[in-house]
Amino acid sequence: MRFILGITLVLTAFAPFAFNDVFADSFNVSFNKDGYQTGDTLVISGQIIDFGMPVIAMSVFDPDGKILSANNLDLSSDGSFSKTITLESPFYEMPGEYLVKLDYGQVTEEHSFVIQGDIVESEPETTPSDVIVPEIMSFYTEKDHYSDGDTIKIFGSVSTLDSPTVLIGVHDPFGTPAGFYFGNINNDLEFSASFLVKDGVNFKSEGTYSIKAHYVEDDAQHFFEYTIEPSTITQTEDTTQTEDTTRHNTN
Repeated sequence: MRFILGITLVLTAFAPFAFNDVFADSFNVSFNKDGYQTGDTLVISGQIIDFGMPVIAMSVFDPDGKILSANNLDLSSDGSFSKTITLESPFYEMPGEYLVKLDYGQVTEEHSFVIQGDIVESEPETTPSDVIVPEIMSFYTEKDHYSDGDTIKIFGSVSTLDSPTVLIGVHDPFGTPAGFYFGNINNDLEFSASFLVKDGVNFKSEGTYSIKAHYVEDDAQHFFEYTIEPSTITQTEDTTQTEDTTRHNTN
């Protein structure tokens, strides 16, 4: 009895090792393609060489380790199995390596397949010195004071040609729009615009008017004075200049 009991204990102790030896390295697994895209059909096939149990468990994990599916696959009479998976979005949208875990008895094997992402060609990097930001470099009127019947002339320049025109808005002393004009940019990156002052039409109030230029994402502002009658200061300056010129010619 002691001899029989000893043999039984020895067999019991070595039984797990014998089971593992039977099923170790007993999987033949293959995929129908080397790489996949989202929307493809994946077929995983295999063969259990040391065929014993009638089912094999299969689990699929995404590149982040999140489980996507778990199934029991029935084995054919010859120990073979096959599973078709449609790699549909959003479950198989992430590019990377997906893990397939197969469990058969006490044996576990891990296999993987790759879902390839779209190849995006990188654009060459540009240094800040290569980029010229579109902006208004100068913006002004021909005079600082205008009156009824005058022609207002506006001039300016930009840093680079990004748009063919500059939008110019004129606003009265209360901020009300008095008109909008376009300044065409020439080859020297300069622009200009002009319009006639008509009291009661486009100029209805005396005071300080503002003009604002808009170009791409930049803007600039300038101010001038408007009175219905010509400024007495301007007339005095003109008279003084005339007298000085006459005096100079006489001498």
